[in-house]
Amino acid sequence: MITRFPRLAGLLCLAFILSISASCGRKTEPLVPESPRPEAVQDVKAVARDAVAFLSWRIPDRNIEGKEMNPADIKAFRIFRAEIGREKRKPRYKEIVTIDMAKPAPAEVQDGTVYWSDTGLKYGMIYGYRIRAVSTRGGVSPFSEEARVAPQLSLAPPKNLAAAGGENLVTLTWDPVRTRADGSAYEGFVGYNVYRRTDKGRYEETPLNKEPLRTNSYRDTTVENNRTYYYMVRAVDSPTRPWRESLDSTEASATPKKTTPPARPTGLTVVPGVGRVFLTWNENKERDLAGYYVYRSTRSGRGYVRLMDKPINRTTYSDETVKPGRVYYYVVTAVDQYGNESAWSKEQKTYAERPR
Repeated sequence: MITRFPRLAGLLCLAFILSISASCGRKTEPLVPESPRPEAVQDVKAVARDAVAFLSWRIPDRNIEGKEMNPADIKAFRIFRAEIGREKRKPRYKEIVTIDMAKPAPAEVQDGTVYWSDTGLKYGMIYGYRIRAVSTRGGVSPFSEEARVAPQLSLAPPKNLAAAGGENLVTLTWDPVRTRADGSAYEGFVGYNVYRRTDKGRYEETPLNKEPLRTNSYRDTTVENNRTYYYMVRAVDSPTRPWRESLDSTEASATPKKTTPPARPTGLTVVPGVGRVFLTWNENKERDLAGYYVYRSTRSGRGYVRLMDKPINRTTYSDETVKPGRVYYYVVTAVDQYGNESAWSKEQKTYAERPR
């Protein structure tokens, strides 16, 4: 059949080949690689304290097309700064530093946010900052939005900050501030903001006090026992916002601990025996109780000697170091897990029996 109609056979073969090609074209779409350029850096914040600008910003997690991007793919950040005058000329930005995310110091990175400070600025100037992100594939983001600061002479930071821990309490004290940062005398309003952090992380952005303190001391009652807290204090020149904060004071730390001792044991009784004295008492109910100490003396009310090195966790004790025929006086104390020891129980007197 095919040999008799070669032209028709050729046309049929050509149509079959074209149909296969068209079908394959519909199933295969060209792969377009995602852009290596990160999106513009967002949420750039800048604040000036004295002659230092403190900047922070989020690490981008999308590329310029809006597709998800692993923040670990950000290799570096380039920071640009401009000195902005009063005239309406367009600011001229110059790159001043590159932060390598493999070794970001002196910048800090925490919870997806980068923190960096620009020192040595001049009072009376206005500084603008813009940031670009660089990916590991070489893509460079657009410029971030501009963030501006205006450094001004502030109060001197508080000195000699000290922290003392109590039970669910940390007490802070520091020297009062009476000068500006340049050492010149200051007679206006002086208040203080107290900041805290735990053993990890940065200081909280909001001070512990709701309004500036007028005294150079503070009692932090929002702490937990046996946890270390770190503190720093800034001086402010106004009772209301916007105020100017000083640079940070030196840091002080304290660990609150329980200081209240257990109740003194009750119901102490002593039963003499041959070559020993047997003691019993009522059980204390404190949840953090570590045990009890037994004390003995040959004189009433004084000269007690503790009979064990570590607390015992029972309410009975057999003193087998007595000498027959002698008079002994006993008291018992309770001690908690933090080493707080109770007052003495009521004293009990007994005679060590002689063998018959």
